[in-house]
Amino acid sequence: MPYFTEIPPSLITVGLDGEIAFVPNTSLLNAFESSQEFAQYDVDATSATTLSAGDNLTPVDDTGNPLTAPGTYQGSATVANAAASVGIPGVATVSLQVNPISGHLMEADGTYYFISEEPLDDDHLEVTASLTLPVVGPISVTGPISGIADQLAEAVGPLLGPLVLQSADLLQTTANGVVVTMNHDVNGTLTLTDDEVFCFVAGTLIETDRGFVPVEELKLGDMVVTRDNGLQPVRWIGSVRLNAASLRAQPKLRAIRIRAGALGRNTPSTDLLVSPQHRVLVRSKIAMKMFGAMEVLVAAKQLLQVEGVDIAEDLTEIEYFHILFDRHEVVNSNGAATESLYTGAQALKSVGRAAREEIFTLFPMLRDAGFTPETARHLPSGRQSRKLAVRHAQHGRPLVQH
Repeated sequence: MPYFTEIPPSLITVGLDGEIAFVPNTSLLNAFESSQEFAQYDVDATSATTLSAGDNLTPVDDTGNPLTAPGTYQGSATVANAAASVGIPGVATVSLQVNPISGHLMEADGTYYFISEEPLDDDHLEVTASLTLPVVGPISVTGPISGIADQLAEAVGPLLGPLVLQSADLLQTTANGVVVTMNHDVNGTLTLTDDEVFCFVAGTLIETDRGFVPVEELKLGDMVVTRDNGLQPVRWIGSVRLNAASLRAQPKLRAIRIRAGALGRNTPSTDLLVSPQHRVLVRSKIAMKMFGAMEVLVAAKQLLQVEGVDIAEDLTEIEYFHILFDRHEVVNSNGAATESLYTGAQALKSVGRAAREEIFTLFPMLRDAGFTPETARHLPSGRQSRKLAVRHAQHGRPLVQH
């Protein structure tokens, strides 16, 4: 998942042509605030798109809530520096070069942010340390700033390694203090793939007052069994069909197959196919320890570490269905508890403009950008969900405990 990092306003200048640069003598240590992970991009498009300077862009969390003020894309950028040097007594002079950091720039309400695939911290910023030893010759190692001294000590061998470790703090301080520059390309672009569809696959059996019914046969007003609120009427149904060409162009939209019993005993009762972002119910003591709740809803794509949960590569085309109730609900689908359509801002973008207007007619409050619908269960972030799945896999615990 990507990260956004605020750039202190006192450290940048914006030219008449819109080019953004660091002021002279900006050090790496001061160039960025702490990084924040986000789930997806809120943009004007409802499918895969490429952003250019001036296009609307806002980072959002897993539930579609914005994490910054509404922003605009400013182009791509690379942060780089000239090499710095550190003299290590008894060893040699070490040259330190922080590896270029590539990403994108966003402006929101006068604040500039750097968007990158990794957080900009000591454990992820990489530096190359180089030196030349008599007889041995040149030595070069690359790794995170936080561990570069250890790597260099190992590289120079047991005799000189302790001397390098004695200068670890100096190496770290020098790396953090190198002067950096920003190369901003206002013509740069950001290509986004479309993995925003939250829905069931045709053929999924939904429990209703008349038994299990294929999702594609549901009609408005049908009474569906919900986990929390008994029988609830279907208020809206939508669908989208993806052919082979669409799936090749947007592989992140391939369905996730949850094999029978993969979540727990007889759960699901038969193989279940859902979109990558569709959330399934996890009920376990591990969830309780991590989130303070026995039951949480986790996107299917975050469960790929679990045996029996895989990308359905064999499907050449697929039809997804959304079902909407008066509130976010948990329903029984192929014997597994899964969510109905959640009307958060990001989910609404996935249904297209016409469908969104239909939903707004039914639920006018959703037009209010400040309105956040209540979720049926806690929705962990993507990173938390992956940790949850890994812990279950490591301990051999079912995701659904009965």
